Amino acid sequence: MKDISFSMEEGEALVILGQSGIGKSTILKLMAGLLEPQSGELEIASGESVVGTRLVFQSPRLFPWLTVRGNLHFALRAAGVPKAQWSERIDPLMDQVGLGAEIDHATSELSIGMAQRVALVRSLVCQPRVLLLDEPFSALDPKRRKQLQQDLLKLVGYTGVSVVMVTHDVDEALEIGDQVVVLNAQPAELACVVRPAELGRDESRAQIEHHLLS
Repeated sequence: MKDISFSMEEGEALVILGQSGIGKSTILKLMAGLLEPQSGELEIASGESVVGTRLVFQSPRLFPWLTVRGNLHFALRAAGVPKAQWSERIDPLMDQVGLGAEIDHATSELSIGMAQRVALVRSLVCQPRVLLLDEPFSALDPKRRKQLQQDLLKLVGYTGVSVVMVTHDVDEALEIGDQVVVLNAQPAELACVVRPAELGRDESRAQIEHHLLS
């Protein structure tokens, strides 16, 4: 990657868009602290290091031997959240994604779409400052993908969490992103930054596709 730089406001959703293999997931791993940067800085607010992030992968990665509730309790216990707060954190988020009735189901009984909703809730019950999403809906068919995008937007609106998401899907980037950061070339470099709400969807798409194809 070559001198990629971007910033976002608290509560925004920023989408990193580019072709497969260009380094989008590497940026997320740097932000999650899974990789050490060879140069440059990652900061939140005024000089504070990136902390309090949660990474959601392409697959849900739920523990199959635990129920939905058990997976959520595991995350809260690992984060050191007092047990008295568990229900008040879990129940509203499960209701937001329409899975309150499945709370005691085995994860093996869930569809892939349901399991990915639970993975989103599992990250958000820990109340991260930044939610990192590594193409979490790529395994879904178009109808389920659209539904999960809407569920994500509801969760973001409800919690106010800041989001950084990577995708190679232009429609998904325009649906989710307050900002869309477009990467191209090899090694990856910043091609443009688009704000769909300011430019409009059609003009944003035109700019994005121009840079992706150039």
